[in-house]
Amino acid sequence: MAVTNILKSFAGVFVGVFILTGTSVAAPVTIDFTGAVDFFNPGPFTQNAPLSGQIVLDDTVVATGPNNTFNNVFTGLTLTISDPGGTVVYTNNGTGGRVSQFSSADGLTEFVSIAFGGGAGGAFNIPAGAPLITSFNIDFRGADLFADPTVLATGLTEADFSFSRANFNFDNGGTNLLMVERALDTVTFSGEPQSEAVPAPGAMLVL
Repeated sequence: MAVTNILKSFAGVFVGVFILTGTSVAAPVTIDFTGAVDFFNPGPFTQNAPLSGQIVLDDTVVATGPNNTFNNVFTGLTLTISDPGGTVVYTNNGTGGRVSQFSSADGLTEFVSIAFGGGAGGAFNIPAGAPLITSFNIDFRGADLFADPTVLATGLTEADFSFSRANFNFDNGGTNLLMVERALDTVTFSGEPQSEAVPAPGAMLVL
């Protein structure tokens, strides 16, 4: 009985620590965005056609290299182009993709670079008759995008970014076509901002 009570006491302490530290169960990082096909190099779609997308990232992937690169981090992708000629929805075929998080030399700007396809790895599911997309990348820049560049950024919206340009690359019968969105209209990174996490030492009060 005494051993059981001790185990229960420890369990209660660990639960209290878990709650006070602000630690949560690991969950994928989801990025949702909306925008429109830019007038600059519209590629195979119509100028100003609305676009939207969702990217799901595996937050258990460990960053490597000087730019804190998360390789093969995509677990889900949906890209929708609502063209007047017909809506096209691209998805990913398996894993792939990468995310890099780093700061400028002066430390004033932080970058979250997201890529899929091409050199970043990953393949698309392409609907029959749809333009052949080969890769895309989104370049996010801001003053305070992450507290720790080795942890995927969370809890961000378009207000956090000074720059959010997306480039989509297509292959039209051997001719490379570029479609650009210079500034995404809306962006949402799931989760709480890293800088708002409750520090673990506060949990010691429970003990």
